[in-house]
Amino acid sequence: MKRETFIKCCKRMKISSNNIDAAYKINIDLHEFMDDEHWVVQHLWNTVLTPKGYDWFAWFMYEKAYLYKLKEDMKAWDENKNEICQTIEDLYDFLVTNNYFNTPTK
Repeated sequence: MKRETFIKCCKRMKISSNNIDAAYKINIDLHEFMDDEHWVVQHLWNTVLTPKGYDWFAWFMYEKAYLYKLKEDMKAWDENKNEICQTIEDLYDFLVTNNYFNTPTK
């Protein structure tokens, strides 16, 4: 997957998450309604990425909370004690560098 496509997909996932949260704030609960879409998206990412790549992707999206409000205190380091995956662009570079894509990146 090309960088531009990856970043656009992630940003659209964030927009969707923000829209669902905004609806919830006005008492419209779309979480169950969106379960099937969420299932499809996760399975597609599992196809695009290797299992380790998907673990890193999921960590960044959900634990570091890219889809919600990025947790600046949630950090990951490489074997040299350098912080990695601080931004969506860093995540992409990390996935490419470690051959975690099952699809071409160029």
